[in-house]
Amino acid sequence: MAYKRQTDVQDSKTIRIGSVKFEIGPYGGGYTDVGALEDASFVESWTDYTVKSDNAGILEEGIGDHMVTVSGVWKEINVANLGIAFAGIGTADTVAAAPVPITDEQVTLNDYDLAEFLYKNGDGSEVDSIVVADAATPTITYIRDCDYVVVTKENGYTAIARTYPTGIETATAVCAVTGAANYFLSAGSWDVQPAVGDHIYVTGFTEAANNGAKTVTVVTADTITVSETLTNEVEGDTITIVRGAIQDAATVYCDYGYTPLVSRTYTSGGATSKTARIIRLTNTDVNGLTWIMLVHKAYIGAGINLAFPADDDRNPTPCPITFVGKLDDTRASGDQLFNITDSQDTD
Repeated sequence: MAYKRQTDVQDSKTIRIGSVKFEIGPYGGGYTDVGALEDASFVESWTDYTVKSDNAGILEEGIGDHMVTVSGVWKEINVANLGIAFAGIGTADTVAAAPVPITDEQVTLNDYDLAEFLYKNGDGSEVDSIVVADAATPTITYIRDCDYVVVTKENGYTAIARTYPTGIETATAVCAVTGAANYFLSAGSWDVQPAVGDHIYVTGFTEAANNGAKTVTVVTADTITVSETLTNEVEGDTITIVRGAIQDAATVYCDYGYTPLVSRTYTSGGATSKTARIIRLTNTDVNGLTWIMLVHKAYIGAGINLAFPADDDRNPTPCPITFVGKLDDTRASGDQLFNITDSQDTD
């Protein structure tokens, strides 16, 4: 018997391929990726109700108990993530080891990209006592937020990057060096005045001593005095001065201290209220386009359930997790439970 195909694919972009990234965060925003997961699901449900009369039939039909259940099986049993998921019921904490000093870690700063330090605090906070210099035996110690910026990344590592230079004077021919320590404009004023203590970087002078990184000690509208010794030079060269002394592709030497962990702990028992969470499931296709399901206000739906397999079972210990999304009455009616944002199918 022959078979007839009843239809054709109407929109191939709506055929969703692959799993999802499962993220949990505090109610209102901010997310943590819970990692490896299986059997992720998103189920909307409600209870139908009907209001009847004795003599005029059905007066009203509607729904109640509108909710969404998001569940999956964790493969990464992470104490920190337990603290996020079970907030209000249990608490995650850390036990710190002794601080460890790091000296002269070499970091290359390319363009304005972040470069991570090799070590991090066990609790994911910024490492301590950061000092950045040009060499192991420094001729210049760089200044935070003048020469470099510091960022604590989502993975807990501290990273630094060159600051984007601020133009103090660009391609001017009316800058001279006077008094062996002063950059002087014979006309006009600085585009931006640096602060005392800032580092500036100077290029364009004939005398080598007048170029490079300098430390500001005094500033007026037309004069910058530095702590370094300069060579008197008349104006005429094309001079550029910027704030920030670290140059592209420079290798800097970093001292800091970090505190590793002895252990992580999770404690539970005695708490009687759950804390609202926000849940996000994201499916990303091969083109980097996303299908995102966002639950505005959800609560953990069941406690920790760990079933350890036999020693010869290669499957990891599963940890089922369930959240129940409830209506968020701070939001507009019709947008109180969840939303779906699709960038995969935009035609």
